[in-house]
Amino acid sequence: MAQCKAPAHSSLLWRKKPYPVTQRICRMRKSMAQRPQTLEDQMRTLVVGVADFKISTDPLTYIATFALGSCLGITFHDEKNHIGGLLHAMLPSSTIREGQKIRPPMFLDTGLPLALEAMVRAGAKKNQIRCKVFGGAELMLSDKFFRIGSKNIDMFYQLSDSLALDVVAWEVSGRVNRTIRLDNQTGDVIVKVPAKPEFIR
Repeated sequence: MAQCKAPAHSSLLWRKKPYPVTQRICRMRKSMAQRPQTLEDQMRTLVVGVADFKISTDPLTYIATFALGSCLGITFHDEKNHIGGLLHAMLPSSTIREGQKIRPPMFLDTGLPLALEAMVRAGAKKNQIRCKVFGGAELMLSDKFFRIGSKNIDMFYQLSDSLALDVVAWEVSGRVNRTIRLDNQTGDVIVKVPAKPEFIR
């Protein structure tokens, strides 16, 4: 720990004793050093980019993705085994790239089955996986014209039926972007929208 010293100079008079502010900082540092670590202190964050999917088997992990607009963020969690995953999908269907090489997590029709399969391979039990879905907003005029957010939501619900997903929570549509963080210990998803406090789904 760095030693606490008086300032090297003063605009007025040199003081031989530490300034009161310096003394307070010393006390704060000692207090922080002595404070036992909480569970929150031990948590690490795994960040999922656009058109990506990540999975964790570590309960002391948050899996996060930022600023979901028309994209969908879908979380998967097996609470008993503490296995969680997060998919950040941009578009509903890969058919627009038919015949081309694609990045599967970019599209819901390819990314969702892939994510579910990865969860099971990691040790999750399919009948214990709970899903939550976020995003699908329409933030700009182009979003309203193309209705990408709405199409993503429609495609998700079609696929969730065919894949027999257990969807337990959702926070979709509207005109706000959403940042989400899956707590792999509990399965809670912490949601942040602009100018509002965080809330849990």
